[in-house]
Amino acid sequence: MIGFLVDGMFPPETALLLRDTYGHDAVHVGEVGLRAAEDAHVAALARAQGRAVVTENVADFAAERDAVLVFVLNRNLPAGGGQAAALANILNQWAQDNPEPYLGPHWPSVAA
Repeated sequence: MIGFLVDGMFPPETALLLRDTYGHDAVHVGEVGLRAAEDAHVAALARAQGRAVVTENVADFAAERDAVLVFVLNRNLPAGGGQAAALANILNQWAQDNPEPYLGPHWPSVAA
């Protein structure tokens, strides 16, 4: 199963929940020194470590063709403290549905 590299617009707790609650290999960009890094550096690390980039920056990652990109829009997540748990749940379900994801963009189902 693929690991996750959670981009900076999402709370760091997302990666923690993915690890501790769901047993996934997950890190937040802040944990690996990439909080303010260029998107190309984030994608390069994800490729090197076999991780999917979790981001809402569709335009910023559009040129990345050889990385697994999981796009989730903030507007589809609850505001405030529930965001990390909701996102971790969405990503866990996506990982179960896509144990060997193809390179390129993925849009996991977000429950209304």
